Parts: sequence; C-alpha cells; structure tokens
Amino acid sequence: MKTGIKIVHCDPYDRVHFSKLEDTYSKLFNKEENLRFLSLSNLPFDSNTIASFLKNSSAGEVEYYAVLTPDNSIIGISAFESDLIKGFQLIGIVVDNNFRHEGIGRALIDKGMEVARGKGFKAIDISVFADNKAMLILLLKLDFKIVKIDYHARFDGEDLICLKKYL
Repeated sequence: MKTGIKIVHCDPYDRVHFSKLEDTYSKLFNKEENLRFLSLSNLPFDSNTIASFLKNSSAGEVEYYAVLTPDNSIIGISAFESDLIKGFQLIGIVVDNNFRHEGIGRALIDKGMEVARGKGFKAIDISVFADNKAMLILLLKLDFKIVKIDYHARFDGEDLICLKKYL
C-alpha cells in the first residue's frame, strides 16, 4: 500500500466519518462493475438499506473499516461479521477502481485476519463469486481453501465459492 494510506475502524458514533462512509459505500458498492460481485440479485443498494447496514454495526456484530488517503478520502471499505456460532467472516470488500492493484484489498483482508485473531477466532470465512477472478486469486495466494460451492447462487447463475483460512 502507498505511503500515507491508512485503514481505520469506522465508529458508528462518529457521525462525521460514518456519514462519509455511507456516501462512499453507496458509490463503490453500486458501481456496475462492482455490484455483480457484491449482490446476489444485482439490485443496487438504496440509501435506506445502506443506512440500515451501517447502523446495525453498532450492535457489535458487524464492523466496518475504511481505507483513507492522506486527504481522508475513502478508497476502500471492508465489512467483517463476528458471531460466536457462525464464526468470523469477511462479508464485503470493495476498492475504488482507481486504486486497484496497489495492495489495498490484501491490506483489508490482512486487517480482517488481525481483527479475527484479536477476538479469539481460529478461522475466517469469505464467499466470492466464481467470476471474481482477481479476488479468488488473491485469496488463494493468502492460503484460503475452498470449502464449499453454492451452485447458481447469483441472479445470472454464477456460482458462489466459499473459502476458509485457519489462523
């Protein structure tokens, strides 16, 4: 990752940064080239849904992290879900197209592993659509193992590949 770029936890009680996260979330997740990798239905996330996702993070089960440039612009977002029964999973990662291939996705995954270890989890799960080749390659390089495939999971019939890494 470039110098000056940092990953910060997005606190739902910090309205300034959290509202900025809401705007960026909408922009990045709803881009046509990103949405197909982030949605089973390919329907855009409306502002009410995004606000609801983010507000639910205050319950402590979902945490959001943002990648900030030196001028505090958000160029990447990750969401992690912790559940004592289901385990720890990365439920969403997106990086601004202008900053791809700079190690930001890897840094967000590394942050997820750090958070999981800090909470005492021994494994981390993530699901990726089969046509998201860049993410699949990255996860396999990071020693994630394929544990299950949900066939025809997405609106267009694409398969969802479930991976796990033991920490």
